[in-house]
Amino acid sequence: MRDSRLRTFLRLAFANPASLVYLGLVAVAALPMAHASLTGDRSFAALWMLMITAPTSTLLLLPDFADGDSAPAAGYFLAALALSALLHSFLLGLAHRTLRRTPGQRTGPLPPDRTPGGADDGTTSGR
Repeated sequence: MRDSRLRTFLRLAFANPASLVYLGLVAVAALPMAHASLTGDRSFAALWMLMITAPTSTLLLLPDFADGDSAPAAGYFLAALALSALLHSFLLGLAHRTLRRTPGQRTGPLPPDRTPGGADDGTTSGR
């Protein structure tokens, strides 16, 4: 049972076009952050990553548990960005799966028409 849940989560988060495009954008937005960490220039490197992963990343960074330029602060910041990107990827996959289904699969079978004069009321119309 756990294996199928994990497989479903991974399929929704990584194995559909919507999630792959989003994760590609996240990877491209992470490049300035990687460059800034190598060169020491920290001007606005994280801005694109924050904008792509908003609003979840801003909610996770709201408490500001780790303050400053320490390693725990950087780790918390990167973990919040990664978690929000993963959550957004999963939600995009869920939306993609829902929108790709046919209307009958989304809502299930429709109940029979119970209105007077409808097809299932058992009366004939005499025409």
